Amino acid sequence: MSSSHTTELTVELVKDYVNYVRVNWSDQMKNVSPLIEDILIRLEECQSLVAMVENSNCECMHQHLPKLQQMKDDIETLSERTDALEHFVAMSNRNLSMLEAAVDKAEADLGVSDRLFGILNPLSFFKKTQEPVASNSVPTYKPPIIYKSDDYFQKE
Repeated sequence: MSSSHTTELTVELVKDYVNYVRVNWSDQMKNVSPLIEDILIRLEECQSLVAMVENSNCECMHQHLPKLQQMKDDIETLSERTDALEHFVAMSNRNLSMLEAAVDKAEADLGVSDRLFGILNPLSFFKKTQEPVASNSVPTYKPPIIYKSDDYFQKE
């Protein structure tokens, strides 16, 4: 092989490879430009959302949290009053159950039917069974333990 022949082959090879390297940038950028613009718009939207969240957090930290801290004592007082009310309702329920049992026993001891007290007591409609009437012995009255609301709630 001669050097001229090698040179000719090299020149042809270079021409072939030049076609691979040539890029029409204007055609290629036509496809990329809308994508870049779309990404920039989305980034701006994301940035505005992040700014809104930061402002919201700042507002919460500077306005709402101090208000909640100021209400802490009121919330604790309300919680204590709620606990006292729950205790009061439980005590009332126990006392009402004891009173109903005492009335049922007194009715049974006196031989009075449940219908007579049922007119006065609307809760008697919910009773499931009727207790049998006991003998006609003279009952002794024991008053139920009475509670006072002052024991559970402070006067304001």
